[in-house]
Amino acid sequence: MVEHDLVKEINRINGSLDALSLLREKLQLQLNEIGAESAQEAVNEMLTHVEAMQLEYLHRRNKLHVQHKSYQFYLTDKGILPILHDCYVELVSGKANSTEFANQTIRLADWYVRMLDDVPQQVVNETYSWLVFDEFGRLNFHAAQTIDTSALPTMDEREQIQDRLYQPE
Repeated sequence: MVEHDLVKEINRINGSLDALSLLREKLQLQLNEIGAESAQEAVNEMLTHVEAMQLEYLHRRNKLHVQHKSYQFYLTDKGILPILHDCYVELVSGKANSTEFANQTIRLADWYVRMLDDVPQQVVNETYSWLVFDEFGRLNFHAAQTIDTSALPTMDEREQIQDRLYQPE
């Protein structure tokens, strides 16, 4: 879902939740004032229906909120370079190249992070691998698999990644 459409849908759901909350409050007040048993049953049925709708919208809203996010970083001789996730996906899917890294071999840090309100909270998983770029800046996955050296970061590199993640400039 495109970010603009996602924001619109979240706003629609929040508006619906507000309206349903007001409706529920009104029906609850009416229920306290009704004396006839059949009328109470009707209002109880309506309250049950409204509560079911509220739960549905809460569930839909929670599904739209990103609760985890992947962050990628190139580990190079020049330092840690963050990569936009969408750019990384385009690169590994072969839809894009990176001419600035043509004929180079670098390490990749891929961190999967738990988020709260789009703010990184906790690293859930870390993966490190080699990236081998050909003369056109495309990834050569076969060449990367033949590297026997560890792609793990140094302590300094790991601290730099944490700084970029938790204290963005």
